[in-house]
Amino acid sequence: MRMYPWLLAVLYLGFLWSAATPQRVAPQYLSPSWSRQLPGGRIEDSSPTLYDLDGDGKLEIVIGTTKEDASPVLAVLEDDGTIKWSVNLADPVRSSPAVADISYPPDGIPEIIVSTGGDVTQQRGSVIAFDRNGNQLWKYDTTDAQGTGTPSGNWSSPTIGDLDGDGDMEIVFGSWDRNIYVLNHLGQYQWHYHVADTVWSTAALADLDRDGDLEIIIGTDIAGGGVLPDGYRPTDGGFVLILDKDGRKLARRQMNEAIYSSPAVGDVDGDGRLEIFVGTGMYWYLQGRYTQPYVYGFRVNMSSSEWVLEDLPGWPQPVAYPGMSSPALADLDGDGDLEIIIGTGYTGSSEPDQCPPACYGALYAWHHDGSPVSGFPMWPKDYMGKNAFIRSSPTVADVDGDGQPEILFSMNWDVIVVGPNGQQENILHTTYSLFASPAIGDLDNDGRTDVVIGGSNYHHSSYGYVYAFTFGAGSYNPALQPWPMFHRDPRHTGYYPQPPRLGVSPTSLYLLHQYGSGSAETAYLRLRNTGDGSFHWAVSSTPSGVTVVPSSGTAFYTSTTLLTVTVSAMGYETGTHSLGNVVLTGTSAGGPVHGSPTNIPVTLYVGRVYRLYLPIVLCSAR
Repeated sequence: MRMYPWLLAVLYLGFLWSAATPQRVAPQYLSPSWSRQLPGGRIEDSSPTLYDLDGDGKLEIVIGTTKEDASPVLAVLEDDGTIKWSVNLADPVRSSPAVADISYPPDGIPEIIVSTGGDVTQQRGSVIAFDRNGNQLWKYDTTDAQGTGTPSGNWSSPTIGDLDGDGDMEIVFGSWDRNIYVLNHLGQYQWHYHVADTVWSTAALADLDRDGDLEIIIGTDIAGGGVLPDGYRPTDGGFVLILDKDGRKLARRQMNEAIYSSPAVGDVDGDGRLEIFVGTGMYWYLQGRYTQPYVYGFRVNMSSSEWVLEDLPGWPQPVAYPGMSSPALADLDGDGDLEIIIGTGYTGSSEPDQCPPACYGALYAWHHDGSPVSGFPMWPKDYMGKNAFIRSSPTVADVDGDGQPEILFSMNWDVIVVGPNGQQENILHTTYSLFASPAIGDLDNDGRTDVVIGGSNYHHSSYGYVYAFTFGAGSYNPALQPWPMFHRDPRHTGYYPQPPRLGVSPTSLYLLHQYGSGSAETAYLRLRNTGDGSFHWAVSSTPSGVTVVPSSGTAFYTSTTLLTVTVSAMGYETGTHSLGNVVLTGTSAGGPVHGSPTNIPVTLYVGRVYRLYLPIVLCSAR
């Protein structure tokens, strides 16, 4: 697939249409608590990242602008909208900046990583690192795959993670030069994976096989008619790829449409395994191949050397429109399972109260089994009563302090707030077209929820504007922020963390004792944390005559503890004896973890025991 300026042209049709002077109608809406003008062009697809850069307990806002009458900028704003600093960039920013402490060894001070060039007409691409004060640390240029004489642009946002568990952070991003890159914390090239077509998707990072290393999950475009280096003959569409920490392809799934969406990864059904969700794009749709658009849910079959992305039961799910939105994961109904939320839409906007039938965008939410959440899909309306295409990726948080999560996304000139039952609750109104994801947090640590979005202003449309909306006193609920910004967190991992989980194997013990020989038998249990984080574990009870060593400890992510179980055989006659359960518990944050308590039945057989030793045949390598 060649680079396609017509795609952004199509996206801009909606932009220009929605930038027309509106005629205000009467719906209730929330006005900004403040707005701040930035130089260097509108803010379009750059979603704000919130992070306490200076450690003062308040959040800063990090965001980038496109290029208009002046150089684009990367800007950091204080909680009240004051510009803390801004730096001029050579190329526009359509990605979302990532923030993390990438120093090695870590020093507790965050850095900012931004990718540039995500504009088809001005597509010089770089990834640049800044310290928290705006000083450039390093810059990495992509290659000139389009033959423009400059590095190819980057729409993909950088993702930061420790791929190999050595404490040293890596930076992952995709480029229009048809490569997926990994850089080290100094911005030095580590490896790339060539995908033979442009990459718009932002990578998700997750340890899919629980081996302590992170996998890279990302979407790409692909044009048919060629042969890839591994002999695969693709058809027109896109790929979902899984790569390991060294750039080896673990899995590839061909789709019938380009993948602009950024994958979301989480254990949505509570079975201890991670699932992957992603939407499809609109490239081939706009080429006239009107295939049914879908949102996909995958589980990973790891039974062979090349993993297989298998459809989850109930997936994929058809949607009314293609789109560029990325899914969010959140427990909307409080049942412990995660729901999958995404926006869809085709370029355009309805007249007031003409949706249906003239609809252009819908918000979807499904349970993990693909069944729709009650009230979804829903077709949102802006403050003029119009429905429009949704390019924004949704974010999810309890913004009003009612104990329930809300879904937020931008559409036309507004941020729309939708409740977990599909009812539209609020309209946060700005004065120009919005495309990016809103970010949610308590900027000034006053207990009130703030929602931040970047855009422009109808009267100053060559400038970027940042808008902040503040909800009422006591509205901020730090315990209910499941997906508060683009790709979930400041590192853009796209990963919903698993809670700590107690896993014990085997699930029962059966010991054999030769009558009259010795006084005890020994068996072993393996205790693991099959979730994230850590928890304290303990043997809370054992049957009479049974001891377990060690009897308590801390289970860390991917750690395994070997427990020695000793069973006294004294006083037992021949026969089979059910002794009772070894009970293990795990606690974290003052409560039980998943899998706690775990009961391990112990059975002792006393009698004649036969042991058969099989021959072993060894063959040396030739």
